[in-house]
Amino acid sequence: MITASVQAEDLNAVYQQGRAAFYQGDFTTAQQLLSRVAAANPKHPDTVRMLAYIRANHRAPDNTLKAQYATVILPKVEMSDVTLTEAIDGLRALSKNASGGKVMPNVIVKGEELAQRKLSLSLSNIPLTEALNYVTQLAGAKASYDKHAVILSSMADTATSTAETAPKSSK
Repeated sequence: MITASVQAEDLNAVYQQGRAAFYQGDFTTAQQLLSRVAAANPKHPDTVRMLAYIRANHRAPDNTLKAQYATVILPKVEMSDVTLTEAIDGLRALSKNASGGKVMPNVIVKGEELAQRKLSLSLSNIPLTEALNYVTQLAGAKASYDKHAVILSSMADTATSTAETAPKSSK
């Protein structure tokens, strides 16, 4: 009987911690704690209500590559008549400095012709994602964010692959 009493006290402590986290707005912690309570007592009304609210209204933090790059603010970007490859190398160095060495964008340029396109750019206080967008547009490329890299491809390559996959009309 002592064991059941101790488990009930522990469960109540977990519930109280989860409830406190919920009302402090720490929904990630609240969900972890309250899920433990719900596993032991699935009909506990307050736990059910708080978990339902969290599921309906709380989004997990976006840890995607694009979100990570958006947090890096580049104080000044000055490039004149550089190739796309040089521009990407420059953004990589600026990002490393702006993030204290934590973020260095991984960018893959598809095609030598695209990599050698020239561009000039002058920006200030801009998120890394926007700087990448400008560089991409100026080079006439299309950017797609993958799980581990930004892939730049020529707009012509995109149009060709779209035309190849378009259904053929019958005569």
